[in-house]
Amino acid sequence: MNIFIFGTLMDKALLEIVLGRKVELVSATLKDYGVFKVMDADYPVMIKSVGLVANGIILNELTKMDILRTDFYEHIFDYFLKPVQVLSKEVLIDTQVYMPSKLIPRLEEPWSLKDWQEVSGERTHGFAKKVMTKFGVLSVDEMKKDIKSYF
Repeated sequence: MNIFIFGTLMDKALLEIVLGRKVELVSATLKDYGVFKVMDADYPVMIKSVGLVANGIILNELTKMDILRTDFYEHIFDYFLKPVQVLSKEVLIDTQVYMPSKLIPRLEEPWSLKDWQEVSGERTHGFAKKVMTKFGVLSVDEMKKDIKSYF
C-alpha cells in the first residue's frame, strides 16, 4: 500500500517517529488541491481547489504495521484515508491521503513545511514521541480524551 502525504509528516524526523522506521521519500503532486493553514493550529488542511497543485510525498510499499501506526497518529486529529490519484515521476498513481472527517476552519494563506519546521517542528516531534509510546496501549478515543496533556 502507498499513501500521499502533504503536511507535517513530510518532515522526515516526524515521519520516522510515527512509522518507527526510516522510509524512502518520493515527490508527488495532487492536482486541483491546495494546502492551507488551519485556523488556530499549526498543522495544515488540504482542500479541493481547482487550478492549484498540492505538493507532497508518496510513501510506497507501506506495511500493515505502518498503516496502523499512521492511522493511530492521524485519527487523533480526525483525519482518515481517502482515495486520490497523484502524479509521481510522470506516472499517475492510485493512492490514499489523510483528509479531515469534517470541515476545518482554514485561513486563505498557504501552509509552508519550512515555516512549520522552524516554529513548531521540535515541539511536534516531542508530542509525537509521547503519542507513539501509547500506540498499541491506548485506543484513539482514549488518546483524544487526554491529548492536551501531551503538548
